[in-house]
Amino acid sequence: MTSPTLVVEGLRTAFSTRAGVVKAVDDVSFSVKRGEIMGLVGESGSGKSMTGYSMLGLVDPPGRVVGGKVLLTQRSGEQIDLLQLSPRALQRVRGNRVAMIFQDPMMTLNPVLRIDTQMVEAIRAHHDVSFGAARERAAAALAAVGIASPHARLLAYPHQFSGGMRQRVAIAIALLNQPDLIIADEPTTALDVTIQGQILAEMQALCRESGTALIWITHDLSVVAGLADTVSVMYAGRIVEQGAVADVLEAPSHPYTRGLIASAPSRNVRGRPLAQIPGMTPSLLALPPGCAFQERCGRRAAACSAAPPLTQLGERQLRCFHPFQPA
Repeated sequence: MTSPTLVVEGLRTAFSTRAGVVKAVDDVSFSVKRGEIMGLVGESGSGKSMTGYSMLGLVDPPGRVVGGKVLLTQRSGEQIDLLQLSPRALQRVRGNRVAMIFQDPMMTLNPVLRIDTQMVEAIRAHHDVSFGAARERAAAALAAVGIASPHARLLAYPHQFSGGMRQRVAIAIALLNQPDLIIADEPTTALDVTIQGQILAEMQALCRESGTALIWITHDLSVVAGLADTVSVMYAGRIVEQGAVADVLEAPSHPYTRGLIASAPSRNVRGRPLAQIPGMTPSLLALPPGCAFQERCGRRAAACSAAPPLTQLGERQLRCFHPFQPA
């Protein structure tokens, strides 16, 4: 049996502030297989984007990764811990074996350089190929994400593309070097539903065909339902439930996951108030002792004053002393 492409074990990221230490990512563990798509979901501030940045060494001071392992198994079979690499070695991995797609494509694209210049540089930074060969690979990547007349579009500047097209270019850049893993941080949030659907279908097909593992970070459960194979739900810096996407979304066990799904507007009934999770997300500077969700949870009990471990429940894992039992 082959090893998963990515194994994250006990990842922790903290920010030292004058008010105290913020545990933005607290003991996060998961794995992603080759060709598999994992959805990482949660409310804003839950730590999902910071998890992605932490894996690639993109956390700026005063934040720093303080523990854990991020084990990447490359297609050659070699396994490396991204957290143990030197800055120079990590730079060789980023954009090559691991790529990231940001929510704003202009975080990837330079507005004053043509698309071909940016894509060719992304290839030649990691591979010893001629300019012509790199340009042909760039055109093929644009075609793969649905951009018509790719050779002509290589001569354009970013401002000559629509928002959806710029995001396609950013995705194409992530695919250029056939990475083992792609981390996508809400890349379709600002796009209209039609373009979002097209990009999701293309990403799903590309991962299946190339064997690239994909982590899709989002707050939109409907996107995860149609795209992902597995899902990990985050709350206050921790994963509270994870498992097969169909199992978790159809029969959620953690009260927070259940609340998230129930509060989706598509589940609302005309004439009834929209369901919502009571209370507010606690400050990461003042988390309650024990379960971070206890003050908003209708199943709260005395046991919740202790921190629940990540335990196995059937085919899924979750942190809860009083979960809903899956049917």
